[in-house]
Amino acid sequence: MQKMNRGLLLLVVAATSVSAQTVPSTCFLAFQSGINNMNNAVSTCPTKYRTATNSYYANPNCSRDYGSKPHNVEVCNPIVFDYNKCALKDVGLLKADGSFDDAAFKKTTLQNKCSSDIKFSTAYQPCRDSTMKYLNFARFLACLMRKVTP
Repeated sequence: MQKMNRGLLLLVVAATSVSAQTVPSTCFLAFQSGINNMNNAVSTCPTKYRTATNSYYANPNCSRDYGSKPHNVEVCNPIVFDYNKCALKDVGLLKADGSFDDAAFKKTTLQNKCSSDIKFSTAYQPCRDSTMKYLNFARFLACLMRKVTP
């Protein structure tokens, strides 16, 4: 499994260990399910963009997790922009104009299970604004997961 996909898988594992300690929200469970489904849906991107993702992970200024260590957005995110664009297209979250499809993410990935979650509603726009300029979806998910985790 490609490193970028492993990053998403690690989010699920970390989230699962936290959720074992408390009762997870419906939104939190939707995240877990959505991330698993997305990992399975991404097809040719890991192979096609292996050099870029390897470069990203080898760079000490780049981190796969949101907030785990310093992350230079302007240096790191462009490295994996094309990979992220490919992956989002594969899972139906890229609009025709090349931008992230928020409505599709909320409807298909999260199955509308986060629309009434206050933590999610509060975190969504700040997480999106800080991560999606270069479509860094893994960091976007990590940011949101930290906010909706019980």
